[in-house]
Amino acid sequence: MYEARTQEEILRELQAQSESPQAKFEGTFEYDVLASNSIEFAKVEVELEQAYKAAFADTAAETGSEYLAMRAEEMGVIRKAATYAHGEVTVMGTGTVLAGSIFTTMAGLRFAADEEVAVSGSGTVPVTAVEVGAKCNVVAGTIVNIPMNIPGISSVVNEEAMHDGYDEESDDDLLARYLLKVRTPATSGNRFHYIQWALEVEGVGNADCIPIWAGPGTVKVIIVDSNQHEASEELLATVYDHIEEVRPVGPAVTVVSAHELALDISVDALGTVDEEAFRDAVRTYLSELVKKVLFVSKAILKNKAQITRNRIGSILIEKGGAFDYRNLRLNGLEENIGLDAEDLPVLGEVTINVI
Repeated sequence: MYEARTQEEILRELQAQSESPQAKFEGTFEYDVLASNSIEFAKVEVELEQAYKAAFADTAAETGSEYLAMRAEEMGVIRKAATYAHGEVTVMGTGTVLAGSIFTTMAGLRFAADEEVAVSGSGTVPVTAVEVGAKCNVVAGTIVNIPMNIPGISSVVNEEAMHDGYDEESDDDLLARYLLKVRTPATSGNRFHYIQWALEVEGVGNADCIPIWAGPGTVKVIIVDSNQHEASEELLATVYDHIEEVRPVGPAVTVVSAHELALDISVDALGTVDEEAFRDAVRTYLSELVKKVLFVSKAILKNKAQITRNRIGSILIEKGGAFDYRNLRLNGLEENIGLDAEDLPVLGEVTINVI
């Protein structure tokens, strides 16, 4: 990779090439002339280095996210846009909730009614977040405010969580999809083609495909959402419809979500432990495992598709700050936990006995 020369390096090279016998120290005529030129040459050097980086997908994001997006678009890999969370709220009272009526959480996240609903006593109103992104996937019981009076309506609450709000695809995920497309032979509806088709859908975070899973002419596609959670029924239907539009005629396609596999950890730790830092680091580790299990062929992964006790122990020391540990158990056993394509590992109960 090309590296830009500094202004000082360029100045020294210009002085070395000069055959003038005049003095070259700072303040002399020759120094001032060459120094002013070296400043402009150095600017070009920086631009040249950036151009080299922008030319390759692996480094394009270092020059700006838009350059990676343009590089990926050349291969038909389009950055997935952020989406709006949606769901339903229950309102109490007698009146009419007009389309666009606003309900909010205590933190100020706003949700608008999708349609006009006449309410008598109580009623259910479909709503969509006003802002895009995963932050609006609020849990049940958090949409409780009516900021602007709705005649006859006295209260509101969401009895279930909002869902399917996703952030814009990150540079890392876009690069992974780009590399998946250019490095794997996706042709004529093979396994890699189904993975690519699933990953094209907004809201899909990772995917895998199992050919002939239930005999000849059957294909199973497994997905998780962009928030590394189980996919909703709506997202599963969207992925299925998209694959049906683009796949070759023939196979019967089944689209399912990976299912959560809780990881319970118990351990005796020596020294002080920052439990929150340990939990966060384990969640990151599990998220990385999901990408490995769903992005890469099992034949390539072999023994990598498992949660290892050694790694959990290392996290306890490196991130949790423990001096040492004993009796580390994962789901009650002193052994590694293997993962299948349909497993979505999530952190369960953590019990740390400081000794």
